[in-house]
This record gives sequence, structure tokens and C-alpha cells, in this order.
Amino acid sequence: MGCSYDDALEKVWQVARSVGALGADSVAALRNHANGYIAKGFVLRSGAQCVDLGSGVGIPGLFLALQYPETNWRLLDASARRCDIASEAARVLGLADRVSIVHGRVDDLAHDPSWRFTNDLVVTRSFGPPAETAECGLPLLSISGSLISSVSKLTVDVWMSADLTTLDGSVAKLWSTSAGKYIRIERQGQSISDRFPRRHPARSRNPLY
Repeated sequence: MGCSYDDALEKVWQVARSVGALGADSVAALRNHANGYIAKGFVLRSGAQCVDLGSGVGIPGLFLALQYPETNWRLLDASARRCDIASEAARVLGLADRVSIVHGRVDDLAHDPSWRFTNDLVVTRSFGPPAETAECGLPLLSISGSLISSVSKLTVDVWMSADLTTLDGSVAKLWSTSAGKYIRIERQGQSISDRFPRRHPARSRNPLY
């Protein structure tokens, strides 16, 4: 994907920056970070159903939707203000026909049959710690679907030591680019208990790992 949309996105995201919903990174830096989510050799099929979990103002989902024009996306966030900004960004980019901005909570939607076990890919940039991300993200995936998260040195150690079998996941790949470090968790095809994900207070009190 070229950078022809950068100026338009910067105008839309000025509002996000002014209210603290987006940091100081340039649009080019955010785009490069988003492009790193798909590692070499990973195939994202035509028509893939994808979710950006805790998308905020649309990162990385909007960039990935541009990069993979035959995929469909739902960008989920609990903040109405961030969703409004993401909706405007999707409109400016001409993505409204295959990118839906969803204001809601994964606690509810991950138990909805139209979301649960229906997605090929879930991505997340800053949704929460690994236990939170895994418990909320893996129940959204179909069998052999992938959860891809950006990680730090600290969170990599947590991911690599976590027992993901309760959530039917296993670490498939860890990689780095000049713009960040990423991990891919693959759903294996066993069952996931209907009790996952739990409500946020329960997840906070008793994280799975």
C-alpha cells in the first residue's frame, strides 16, 4: 500500500490526537507498524473475515484492510468517540463497503453466534495484557484462525510461558520488523468453554495466567 492516504488520515486523526485518543506517531510510522502484522508466508484468504479488537481510531485494521482489498473487517471498540473517528477514517479511505466500525464490548459480542468462532483473523495493538487478549480474542476465531498481537519484550515472555490450551490456542510464530515485534497464536480446533470470555471484573480478579 502506498502512502497517498496519509494526508487525509492525518486530518481525520487530528481530532484523536487533540483528545488523547492517539499518540504522536506519524501516519507513516503507524502504517509501517500495521503492515508488520502479516508475516511472510502467512496467507490471508480472499473473503477472510477479520476483527481488529480494541481498534481505537482504526489502527491497525484500516491499514490492513487497505493492504488486503479482498478481506472484510469489523473494527471493535468500547469508546463511542473513538468509533466515530474510525468511521470517518474508513469513509475517507473508501472502505465503508467492507469495513464495519462496531461500538461494543467483546464480553458481549464474543458470545454472539455472529461473532463467536466466525473469524479467520483477529488483530490487536493495545487491547490489554496477554491473558486479557487471549481470553477475549481466541473465542472469536474459527478453527485454524489466528490471533496476531504486537508485543514488547515483557509481553513476549508472558505469551511464551502461558498455557493457552484452556483457550484452544498455541504460539505459532514470533517475528520482528523495523516497526515492531509481533506474535501469532493459532486456534487448534478443540472446544472453548462457553464461560470464556468472562466479564472484565472476573478477568481482572483472576487472570488465566
